[in-house]
Amino acid sequence: MIDSVLIIIKSGNGGNGAISGRHEKFIPRGGPDGGDGGDGGDVVLKADENESTLLNFRMKRVFEAGSGSNGQSKKKDGSNGKDVVVRVPIGTQMFDDDGNLLVDMVENNQEFVAVQGGRGGYGNVKFSSSTNQYPVIAQAGEEGEEKTVRLELKLLADVGIVGMPNAGKSSLLTFCTAARPKIADYPFTTLEPVLGMVDHKGIDFVMVDIPGLIEGAHAGVGLGHEFLKHVDRTKVLIHMVDGSGEDPRKAFDQVNEELELYEGNLEQKTQILVLNKSDLEDFRVLAEDVRDSMGETGWRFHIISATTGEGVEEMMDEVIEALEMDKVNHKQKELEHGVNNDILPVLHPEPKRDRVSVHVENDTFIVNAPGVERIAKRIDYEDWAARMQLYRHKKKVGVVRELEEAGIKEGDTVRIGDVEWDWG
Repeated sequence: MIDSVLIIIKSGNGGNGAISGRHEKFIPRGGPDGGDGGDGGDVVLKADENESTLLNFRMKRVFEAGSGSNGQSKKKDGSNGKDVVVRVPIGTQMFDDDGNLLVDMVENNQEFVAVQGGRGGYGNVKFSSSTNQYPVIAQAGEEGEEKTVRLELKLLADVGIVGMPNAGKSSLLTFCTAARPKIADYPFTTLEPVLGMVDHKGIDFVMVDIPGLIEGAHAGVGLGHEFLKHVDRTKVLIHMVDGSGEDPRKAFDQVNEELELYEGNLEQKTQILVLNKSDLEDFRVLAEDVRDSMGETGWRFHIISATTGEGVEEMMDEVIEALEMDKVNHKQKELEHGVNNDILPVLHPEPKRDRVSVHVENDTFIVNAPGVERIAKRIDYEDWAARMQLYRHKKKVGVVRELEEAGIKEGDTVRIGDVEWDWG
């Protein structure tokens, strides 16, 4: 299982607004007719129940949306760029470069705009007014965003089966579901979590076989971290112990210690203690002694055989009961706190806004005004009318005021984007 990958996502650039005037017979000075540029496409993350791993991302790691086309004459707007939908398994989380969680994909068909496409630029029609009837300025399209993000999969399952290696977890999953994990009589047969759908007396739920935990798993010994993070999403744990083992109680305590030491409060989950391999002759003789030694733990307790099915139905009845109790407790928490405590917040990008600010670097007044910068990219500086219209627009949106408040004087250098000029 591939459950952590780095990918590059890039949204599309916005198309440029057009600078155009009407040229029609018998209509002199027909006015502006330049259309807007199209918006760039988004990169959208979508949870898909048909996806189970992040394996596909080994072959494709770059996802780029389409760019918007430029505006045209006759007030024709450019077409929007095509969105790119990145399908991921339910339970996928996305993190930024700093390790901050951006989104937790917990529901089928849930969508998240990972990077937004650049806005298309306004055509010169948008700059027409009673005092500027023939604008010769327009906006360039916004550039798209590019990010390197990490996708991490944490499986979503109702019930997790935990225990030491070779306790019989895979056999139980096979008996209860249609899943077919690799099974053999030696430790570490299962090297990755295996999901299966259980239908018990008309009630469906998902069960996951978590590979055997060993001492130090909480600290990453073996593949401990990779395994334990999948336990984090479960509601109920079946804690399976090999009843034929040398010291069942020690094995039980060791796994619980790893659950307690791993961050995430795994030890607080409802546990059903299951003593497995009752089909073995030696175990039957010692069964009562084992039950007595384990009973003092206070956990729900069952003796089963995952091979023959002995005791499994009674155990599954209690699993259903525990799931129902978890559902009741969860609803109670929602009533008390008004929040869903099991679902991590889904964060959305802030809408882009044009903010005007000025700061001074090396005697140069640098203007941050994205909307004005996009116009500055599209004008003909040899055209006096274009320069005057740009100045009036800067004054309208507050650039001139900000420069004056920053103490600009005649002859000082001003920079907006890649454009520089002397003030005055």
